[in-house]
Parts: sequence; structure tokens; C-alpha cells
Amino acid sequence: MPFDFPLPCNRVDVPDGLGVIDFDAGVGRVTLKLAGDPIARDWDERGGSIMWLARRIAPQPDDEPLHRPEAWAEPAEWDVLRQWVRHVEPEDDPVVPLRPLLGLLASGRYGVGLGTLPNAHVRAVKTGKEARWYADSSIPFFGHTIIPTHHWPPPDKAAVAAYREQIADARAQPALILVTHPESEAYYLLDGHHKLAAYLALERDPVCVVIEAYTARRDYLSYLEEPSEEYRFSENESGTGVLHVVGRDGASALRIGGKPCLVEGYTGSGTADRLAVRSGDPWVRRKVRRLRAALREPAQASALEMSRALWPLLAPGRYGLRRWVPGTYYVEAVQPERIKSWYVGITTPDLGAVLLPTDQWPPRDAATVADYCRRIKRGERPLVVTLRAAPPEDEDDAVAFVVDGHHKLAAYQRLGVAPHCLDIARVSEETACDPADLDAVAGEDPVLREATARLLAYLRKPAGR
Repeated sequence: MPFDFPLPCNRVDVPDGLGVIDFDAGVGRVTLKLAGDPIARDWDERGGSIMWLARRIAPQPDDEPLHRPEAWAEPAEWDVLRQWVRHVEPEDDPVVPLRPLLGLLASGRYGVGLGTLPNAHVRAVKTGKEARWYADSSIPFFGHTIIPTHHWPPPDKAAVAAYREQIADARAQPALILVTHPESEAYYLLDGHHKLAAYLALERDPVCVVIEAYTARRDYLSYLEEPSEEYRFSENESGTGVLHVVGRDGASALRIGGKPCLVEGYTGSGTADRLAVRSGDPWVRRKVRRLRAALREPAQASALEMSRALWPLLAPGRYGLRRWVPGTYYVEAVQPERIKSWYVGITTPDLGAVLLPTDQWPPRDAATVADYCRRIKRGERPLVVTLRAAPPEDEDDAVAFVVDGHHKLAAYQRLGVAPHCLDIARVSEETACDPADLDAVAGEDPVLREATARLLAYLRKPAGR
């Protein structure tokens, strides 16, 4: 029986935790602490791409006797845990053997999952030295970052060789123990450094026990399990604004990382013209990858995972969410530093929602599109994420930005199946996007300046004229 992705599906409360393992977390900032000492930091610097900063600092002299290794006596339950992680099965309940380790966590609520972590890569950092890396340049685009908390590479080569032999012969499925936080983009390796080295040497995805700290509780959004024409609205008071849509349909802008990425507009000139301009400085939507597992196989409890992952990305405000299946739609691809205009009934179908990709279209990975085609033929309905400035007044004449799921959308198109979308609409008092957004997107390019002049003039008109 194969392992699935280790989503934290087992809920556990730790009422009297010792706090030996703890997180100091804020929006876009996480520090892992062991026995009070900061071990690794994961910060969102909000730059041109999301930058993760990890730092290992030298242990400080500690006069507190409880922090000394010789002051701690190992309970018998620890041997049960040690024996279990040497070979696990998919149907195992990880909470039971993990009890002694859970007692070392800070008091609070945690999720525990068991499964394989695909495309794992190690970002080791040295004591007293700072390490930085950027999304999609020095780390893989698709993958999961693991930060060791001990020596890397691990020192005992014989132990690594023994694990390699057991894994290769399928005699054992040893598990790593990882801890993470919803605000972090990394997994921190508490136990299993030699096992991880063995998995990587064999080019296999490691089997992992993942312990994830819970932050503020969100209700289970069961209405996202079924398609609906109606939105359900909720207030977002603490979002970071990584994804921010402003304006209204017909004059809206998608900002990613604070920069205008895509502007769509209707000039109000009496024709049915639409205008879209793509920024020449695209920003990598790295944090959206947290949604991948829930969106790939939406099932029971996925709505909760999706909302927990999406909510911190959005700017504060009121949003409507629904599971949307457009009956008629078409895709308008806009290349970087290019303008795209279209006319309903002339260059496009007479009716249908317009989906604007924010990544390469058609998507470049044919194998991924083919995999989604197979899933859709089996009856699965993976979700595309669409974001819009306001709920549409007319479903057949409205625009939505595709912020995740381009390969899924291509698969739906290839098979002639209506796409299933996690559709998010912002509710605001704005009547149009800021002209500065269009200015920033067009830049100094004379061709774009000329092409967008009419829309810019429309946006700058005083209200009511």
C-alpha cells in the first residue's frame, strides 16, 4: 500500500507541553527553538521574489541544569518510538508512538501526518553562518525544503549504508520526523538524518512523520466541496497581501508581491473591447505551492487546508469563496511586455467567462498536463485557483485571473471538460484600479504607452463623468 502526501490529518492537543521544541512565529517569520535556543529562521523578506533566510547560531553557555543532557533520563516510551520509526506502514496511527516526543512541544494544538515527501531537497546551514536562497533560482521550483538540525551530511557512513540496504530491499520503510509551521516554507528535521541521506542516495522520496503547529482556528468550509454559483463571504484581517486584486471587473489589477502583474480593462467606449497588459517583471508565486496537495486531490478536509493556505496570501479585506464550474469560458494568454485586446463575438466566443493566465500559456510541462488528463478521465476534479476583483455581475462576460493551476486548466481544455475552480472574489468599494497600476505595468515602453492610452484616460476620468 503506497504512502500519500503527509497532510496533517490527525489532530492532537498538547495541554502540558514542556516547550523544549517551540516556534516563535509571526506573519512571514518563523524561528524554530530547541530548549530555548534559536536553531533556524525562515523569514519572508517580501522582495522581488520570496527569500528564505535560515540561520544556525552557535549554542550559548547555559547555566540552567534542566537544559544539560546529563540531567535528562529517557523514559521507556522513547524506545517504542525509536523502534516504530525504523519501519512504518501507511495505516499506522503516528500519534500513539509519538506521545513522548509530543510532550516536548509547547502547549497547543498540532496536526500529525504520515506519508512521503516528494522532491525533497536539503538546505543545510552551518553554525554561526547565514544562508540565503531565492525561489526558483538556487532551489527547485517544485519541491520541499528540509533543514537539518544536526550535522549534515550525517557522520556515520555505516548507518547510512545500512538504511540504504534496508530501503533498497524493501525490508523496511524508516521514517523521518519533521516539524513545521503554517508560516514556514520549510520542514525542520528533528530525527532521521541518516535515513534522509539514505533516501536521497537512492533517489527516493523519504517517508516522513510531519508535525505541524496550528495557528488560529478556521471553520471547516464544507461548501467548497460542491459547485455553486453563489459566494460565501468571510473577513480576512491578517493577510500579507502577497496576492492582491484591486478595482472592479472591467478595470482591475492583480498585484503579486506588491507589484502590478496583470491589468485588465474595458475602456467604456461603447464597444465590447477588453485590454490586458502583462508586466515585464513577473514575480514568482512561490507561496501558492502550499496549496498543491489539497488542490490536486480535493477531498474531505481539503477545503480547510485550502483556506488555511490561501488566507495568509491575500490582502486584508472581505472575500467570497466558491467552487465554480464555468459552463462556457475561454483563455486569453498575455505574453510578458505585450498588450492583448479582444472583442466578444468577433475574436472570441459570443459568451463565456474570460480566464487570464499569470504564467506561461500553454504550460510548458507536457508530462504534468498528461498526468492531470489521466486523473480527470478517472473522474477526479483537481482545482484551478481563480482570483477576481469583485463577484461577476454577468457570469458570461467577466474576467478572472488564474493564479494557480495552469496545467490543470490545459488538461480540462484538452478533454473538453468544464474546469473546477476555487474562485475567490474580493469585495471592495473601489470603482476601478489605480491608474498608477497601469502606469507601472506599461513602464516606458512606447508601444504599450500608446496601446493603453485610452484605458488610462478612462481610469483618470472624474467619477460620474
